[in-house]
Amino acid sequence: MTRSSCCNRNRVSARMACVFYLTRQNVNHNRHLDCPRQQTTRKPSMTLRAAADIPTDWPHREASARTSAAGLDWHVQLAGEGPLVVLLHGTGSSTHSWARIWPLLTSHARVLAMDLPGHGFTRGADFSQLDLRTISHQLDTLLDTLGLGAPALVAGHSAGLPLAMRWALDGHHTPAALIGFAPSLVPPPPSYSLFLGPLINPLFTSGPMASLLATTIGPTGMVDRLLDSTASVLDEDQRRHYRTLFAEPTHVRGAMNFMAAADLPLLLEDAPRLQMPMTLVLGDQDTWVPLQPLLQVIERYLPQAQVQRWHAGHLLHEIEPERAAATILDSLVRQA
Repeated sequence: MTRSSCCNRNRVSARMACVFYLTRQNVNHNRHLDCPRQQTTRKPSMTLRAAADIPTDWPHREASARTSAAGLDWHVQLAGEGPLVVLLHGTGSSTHSWARIWPLLTSHARVLAMDLPGHGFTRGADFSQLDLRTISHQLDTLLDTLGLGAPALVAGHSAGLPLAMRWALDGHHTPAALIGFAPSLVPPPPSYSLFLGPLINPLFTSGPMASLLATTIGPTGMVDRLLDSTASVLDEDQRRHYRTLFAEPTHVRGAMNFMAAADLPLLLEDAPRLQMPMTLVLGDQDTWVPLQPLLQVIERYLPQAQVQRWHAGHLLHEIEPERAAATILDSLVRQA
């Protein structure tokens, strides 16, 4: 490890220690971070079922459960006590995306993550209805079913941030704050559009084509090439979970349809209505979300957002989980 990376890690560790110290000042055996919007949160209703079908090696499987809401059979993970933090993964991912952040948050907050409709182990999605507005309404119903109130904070990675924004605009569980890690608020660069464009064509978003892709994507090494293209160095455990997901035709089809249904121009037109604090974490090595166009979009549509720039790629929250968790906890502390 170089001297500069050691210093950077020490700064991150010091930041985490400071956040944890401040958090503990607001926590005792009966009281966690005091967030006024969270005081009405109810205990989850008895709607959770065992998730026996989740792979035994899946991260934090002990927190996994199933629940039925909005016509879907959701895979959710729920743990911890305190203000409610909701985590929304990006296109083609699942709860595993937050695996190394999870234990750093659940010690200080109540944390809910789920596989979004069409993704992972959530079943029953209508693949023609994977637009941001429909999913935001489904998230409202999910929180109602679980007996949870408005989140103190919603954090989204990549396409998870546009979804969080639409949810905050249209839903009745309006979060008090938003955080976006590598937010997908602009299209990918032309070189990636040439690759992704055919995949979101109606021909490729059909069931038969998704099944064909799922059976060939593993042997061809496409998953690993996609991960490499993010400029993020994942270890074998992290890669294995992505391979598991993309071996499932429903996940492949869901990811492609979710990507195809995104309506960023309409979302950005509505974005100035967002009034809550927002933190956007950008990776200056992110090859999937071009930095300069993204900065221009933020300046035009989200001028109130606090922007952090990390020397990292698109999967920066998976590569630097301690720093990502510190960003989330710091936002909670500032609200308390």
